Amino acid sequence: MAEAYRDILFLICIGLLGWGLIRIERIYQYPFFMGTIFTSFLLPQAFSLVDNPGGVNSKALERVLLVSCLCAAACWIGYERKPNPRWLAKLNIIVNEQKLFRAGIVLMIIGQLFRFLLFRTTVQIAGNGNWTGPATIYLFFSQVVNIAFAIFLLQTLKNPKIINLILTIIAGWPLLTEIFGGRRQPTMTFIVIVGLSFWLVHRFLPPRWLIILAIVGLIFIIPVIGNLRDGFWDLVFSGQWQELILETQTTFKVQQEGEILELRNAALFMDAIENTGLYGCGTGFWDSLIFQYVPGQFVGFDLKQSLQFNWITDDLLKKLYNYSIPSGTTLTGIGDSFIQFGYLGWLLFAMIGFLFKNLWISAVYQRSQVSQLIYIGLISPAMVGLTHGIARFIQEFFFQVGVILIVTYYSRVKPRQY
Repeated sequence: MAEAYRDILFLICIGLLGWGLIRIERIYQYPFFMGTIFTSFLLPQAFSLVDNPGGVNSKALERVLLVSCLCAAACWIGYERKPNPRWLAKLNIIVNEQKLFRAGIVLMIIGQLFRFLLFRTTVQIAGNGNWTGPATIYLFFSQVVNIAFAIFLLQTLKNPKIINLILTIIAGWPLLTEIFGGRRQPTMTFIVIVGLSFWLVHRFLPPRWLIILAIVGLIFIIPVIGNLRDGFWDLVFSGQWQELILETQTTFKVQQEGEILELRNAALFMDAIENTGLYGCGTGFWDSLIFQYVPGQFVGFDLKQSLQFNWITDDLLKKLYNYSIPSGTTLTGIGDSFIQFGYLGWLLFAMIGFLFKNLWISAVYQRSQVSQLIYIGLISPAMVGLTHGIARFIQEFFFQVGVILIVTYYSRVKPRQY
């Protein structure tokens, strides 16, 4: 049965990609870009896990593949719902271009300042492998520079002045440095911001053949970048193509052997939750928000810990299966959505899809600049929601939307008082 679920997942991924490629303007819409991540990240792991389940029993294997199918299908199901007219009305906010430009300058300065502080700070690592200490605060505020980059890029494409171009380069430089450092999420963030901005302003779309080639390339390149980091670009710029091909083949072979798979983490954790009944019921998402947004350095770590439920811990796998999650790997959005809500977890992907449908209609057809910025800001978190977990999407959702709403409040055109 596991092979059947794997094949169904393959067909759903092909369906999501085909949905976008049939009408090329859909490539920036939720079902398609999630289809690319399912295809390039999750699908190869599904094949590897079936071939090499390791400590995953047949029931757990079937469960994780079935839930993967549900989550992938939910990306299209949620998006196909009609948008909410009330949401569209609230998103249709007129902003003052000059105020928005000034807000972008402030965000750029804040982001660059905290980025400078981050580079001068020694990163402290907690027992679970996550960052802790002042570096987490600096990293948190440094991310506002990406919003400034989106603001200036949209302004540059509408009005290509020298000052707009210079500010775009300055605001986008942190993303470029992270790309050359071999970071996968910043690479996808940069591609999405640039590509979607050209679509929103000039309706420019890359040719269909290039999109197909990029999807095929992602299946091989994403794992290689993850392994080599900045060494990937060293090989590219030095022209060591044979070395790069060899690394690609080695990485792909290791992935196919399935010794370390995020999908295995998800399968075992889902099995543990199913057998013990310790469903999080959303408490894990709350805990992640507290972890991200409550600074223990200021309020005290005891108070911070008291605000968290911590119902489910990683040692559950150690107790039941003598298995520890490999360092640097995740539970995926498949895993953490099931851990919180069981077989209903797929509805989270549908809800995110419905959110993107409303933002798309508002950004493209109503030309709402607020919706454009939110949409651009949430594409990368949505993809990370699959690779790293829905909790990560929720963290970044509150950050992106919160900052953009503050900018909107400052920049909005107030109705005249008579």
